[in-house]
Amino acid sequence: MTTPLLLLILRIAGAALLLAFFAAVGWYLWQDLRATRQVMTGQGVSMGKLRVLANTGERPRPDTTYELSPITTLGRHSRNTIVLNDTYVSGEHALLAWRDSQWWLEDLSSRNGTILNDAPLTDPTVISAGDVITIGGVQLKLELPGQNGEEKESGIRDSNP
Repeated sequence: MTTPLLLLILRIAGAALLLAFFAAVGWYLWQDLRATRQVMTGQGVSMGKLRVLANTGERPRPDTTYELSPITTLGRHSRNTIVLNDTYVSGEHALLAWRDSQWWLEDLSSRNGTILNDAPLTDPTVISAGDVITIGGVQLKLELPGQNGEEKESGIRDSNP
C-alpha cells in the first residue's frame, strides 16, 4: 500500500468519525429539546403538585392543587407561577426548582421568610414528598407522582443506597 493511498484512507476514516460525532451530538440535542418541549407544554409526565393544606385568607382554598413546572415561583405578584393573595407574602417570595433530579426550595429574600416543616428556610434546600411549605398564612404540601399522599417523608436524604 502506498503512502498517498494510506493517507487518503485515514482522511476518509477521520471524516466519517467526525460526521458520526456530529450526528450523535445532534441526536442528543434533538432528544433534549423534545423532552423540554413536552414538559413546557404539559404533555410529559407530571412533575408533581403543591396542595393547599390551610390558608388564613379566602384564596387559595384548602385542597386546591397547583401543577409544578421545572421552575415554579411563588408570591403575591401576578407574574409568579403560583399567586398567593396574602399580605404576609412578598411579591416574589420563594422559588421551587427542579435541579439534579430533585426539588429545591429557595426563599427569595422575602420579608417574612419561608417555613419548611416548621423550620425557617435559610438556604436553598432539597425537599421531598410530604414536606410542608408555609408562606405567609398559606400551607402547601409537596406531592410527587407515584407517591402515596399519606406517606410523609423528611427533607433529609441519605446519600448511601
